[in-house]
Amino acid sequence: MVRKRKFAKHFDLAHSLMFSAYPSQYTKALGVPGEFVKRINQRVHLKNGSTGKMDSAYIADPDDKILFERVATALEHQSTPINDTKLSKIGDYDIQLVAYENLPTFIVIASHLNEEKSKNLLKRSPSDITKPYFLDLGEENISKRLNSVSRIINSNQHLNIEDALNLGIIVLYTQRNQAYENIEKVVNLYLKVSTKLEFKIEYILYSVITIMIDAYFDDENKYNELINMINDNTSEESKQKFSLEEYLLEDVKYIKEHMEENLAAAKNTIEKQNNEIEKQNSELEKQNNEIEKQNSELEKQNNEIEKQNSELEKQNNEIEKQNSELEKQKYEIEKQNNEIEKANGKIADLEAENQILKEKVNGK
Repeated sequence: MVRKRKFAKHFDLAHSLMFSAYPSQYTKALGVPGEFVKRINQRVHLKNGSTGKMDSAYIADPDDKILFERVATALEHQSTPINDTKLSKIGDYDIQLVAYENLPTFIVIASHLNEEKSKNLLKRSPSDITKPYFLDLGEENISKRLNSVSRIINSNQHLNIEDALNLGIIVLYTQRNQAYENIEKVVNLYLKVSTKLEFKIEYILYSVITIMIDAYFDDENKYNELINMINDNTSEESKQKFSLEEYLLEDVKYIKEHMEENLAAAKNTIEKQNNEIEKQNSELEKQNNEIEKQNSELEKQNNEIEKQNSELEKQNNEIEKQNSELEKQKYEIEKQNNEIEKANGKIADLEAENQILKEKVNGK
């Protein structure tokens, strides 16, 4: 049976703890280009109307190697490959940073995953492109960090803040197939130095290691063994500050804020959509009324045409009737003409006979 987790968002929480407490040393220890200047607003208004939050956002000065002017930086921890949805959200971060700070932007992805497994280019237009900068925190990088901090601790050298943060970086960015082994190594290293650490860095390392133990160890016995080991070697002050209730309250507060913001954004979006639908319905109604008006006009025209056709048909019938009457008259005239021709023929015959008679008379 899988042990019930005590925390949510393990990776985000561990990353946030280190960045919040030691932003300059943490970004430097990670190997992020540039020099930390100050933290800036992490809130982002996404294109879908909801509100998001960058893992960390800050102003960085140039290092004259990768960065050559001041930039607004978004540093994102990524434990899974970047897909189209995540890349689109990163694009929103990019736009928001420009809007907030009026500076060039620098989007950094810190991950143990190879860049080739992720979407790494977002083109919104030919001139508007977001291309994240990937920090390679893979197996080789984590191994070097582990060897370096082990050498410092085992030789009793001074452990500065960046060195100490490497213990947190190792457990946060270790690959899953090496998580058990590397976390146990980090726990043992922590036990050797915990009593020498100042409260602030002790509290951060204790918190991060506890969170990542919770993230990876399913076996109840092994989990309890590791937790008891670090509890026994951590000050009561740090353990008291790191309470489950504190983080639950922060999570609930964060979720509540986001729910309220997202509900408000969703309500606003729905209202806009409803207004747009009403506007479209009104326009459609106007169009329907215009079509009905046109149909009515066409119907009137059709009725008028039918009326005209009926009148024309009547006129055609009358013409045909007149033509028939004319044909009859023509036939009668032809008949009379034939009679006249016959009569004329008879007259001609009679005149011829009269002439003959006259000649006979005159001959005698």
